[in-house]
Amino acid sequence: MRALSNFLLTLTIVCLSMGKAWTADANTLRITLRSMPPGNANPHTSGGWPPLFIWPALFEALTGIGDDGTLEPVLANNWGYEDDTTWVFTLKDGIQFSNGEPFDATAAAETINYLLSDEGRVFSAHREVRNVARATARDRLTLEVKTTQPDSMIPGRLAGVRILPPKYFAEVSPEAFALKPHGTGSYMVERWETGRASLIKNPYAWRPPQIDRIDYTAAPDSTARTQALLSGAVDIAYDLGATDIPQIERAGVRIDYRTRAAVQMWQFVTEVESPLQDKRVRQALNYAVDIETIVAALLQGVTVAAGQVAARGTFGFDPEIKPYPHDPDKARALLSEAGYPNGFTIPFQVVAASAEEESVYVQVAQDLRQVGVEVDLIQVPFTKQVQSVYGAPWDGKAFNMNYGSLPSLDPLSSMGYHSCLWPWPWICRKDIAERTLAADREFNTDKRRDIVRGILQDLHDDPPGIYLYENVHIDGITSRVKTYDAPFGFIRYHTLALEE
Repeated sequence: MRALSNFLLTLTIVCLSMGKAWTADANTLRITLRSMPPGNANPHTSGGWPPLFIWPALFEALTGIGDDGTLEPVLANNWGYEDDTTWVFTLKDGIQFSNGEPFDATAAAETINYLLSDEGRVFSAHREVRNVARATARDRLTLEVKTTQPDSMIPGRLAGVRILPPKYFAEVSPEAFALKPHGTGSYMVERWETGRASLIKNPYAWRPPQIDRIDYTAAPDSTARTQALLSGAVDIAYDLGATDIPQIERAGVRIDYRTRAAVQMWQFVTEVESPLQDKRVRQALNYAVDIETIVAALLQGVTVAAGQVAARGTFGFDPEIKPYPHDPDKARALLSEAGYPNGFTIPFQVVAASAEEESVYVQVAQDLRQVGVEVDLIQVPFTKQVQSVYGAPWDGKAFNMNYGSLPSLDPLSSMGYHSCLWPWPWICRKDIAERTLAADREFNTDKRRDIVRGILQDLHDDPPGIYLYENVHIDGITSRVKTYDAPFGFIRYHTLALEE
């Protein structure tokens, strides 16, 4: 009853707040999403979803991801390397931030250098510049990026660094900037409140938008987002439930299957004592889970089972690496060989973002029980998961987390935290860390692909967690939205248009 009451309350709040704010202007796009960015509108604070739905409207980077996954210019016109530690970017001219400040090489350099400072390195965007030594404006439209070591992925990594107006950002605190930000995107913030935000046209936008206004409202319950979509209270709803697909399709609403270029896993914590420190146990747990049936039955077949940390479409993805087959007998044999013929009990820490995810984890636990492994599912809030990632104790010996590759579409970008390269490692294989760094130093594309595929094969044979599935999220878009262009989920806001 409490769950039903919470759902009804969420739906009522969503519909009332949307109706009140959005009936005044016909040229307003109404969007509901799971949550607003945890750090408000400071793009340095989060490089994941749902913030990535909003950032492209307000902020831009030097580079971006194109339709086919290749890197494309955004604020930069072109780039190249002079030597193995010097990159040079030529920038677009005539662009301004929404407060009127000019965009130039100084703005780009100061944004990057801020993330290298003691104050800036606490933000998640620091990860994208971790190999940068210093950024310098050679002249007004020429940016030099010096690295501490050869890094062939610098242009892709900088797709995750949103350039901010240096004068304004220096005048206000990061907290104040997050409530009244400025960027070079097609829109600017009119109002930013808890659980909702309104954007209006950026008067200086170099890519002017066609829609006057965008309103966002957060609705944590996926069913509430679906009902808001079906009732006409919103035009776009992100992260819907797979079980809602039939009724959405019957209503004539377009469904967009958005790839996150990421692989969902139950990541093992092997830096603390547990049976998971044994390779045979890690393999056994993968053989025990019937992921193909889980994908078909619980996720409505909208994605595919995973057997490597690279998703389809990412650099180095190897189609020859297959998911683990469901083989309980082999799982039991490996457990017995490892010294656990009667299995064991182990706590797993999970964050369930949807009812589907929760049902997946329950089914995984049931599959493991069939081979003698009892799982104590410990559900924690997302904030607890983040605290554990940053060094706080884990409540379990494993946890759910994806291996992502955005913005560079490089699967090894996840090794920045799923390895010894992370300051608070939960898993540490020095050979993987060393080969990851070697791949970053390799500028020859074919040779780098070989290194990446070798790592992918190694992580299949000696799994760092239970491979589940490639992350695909379900978004609903009504017929009121005339144009919707969002490669890999990155919305091109200047192309959005509504039916008249």
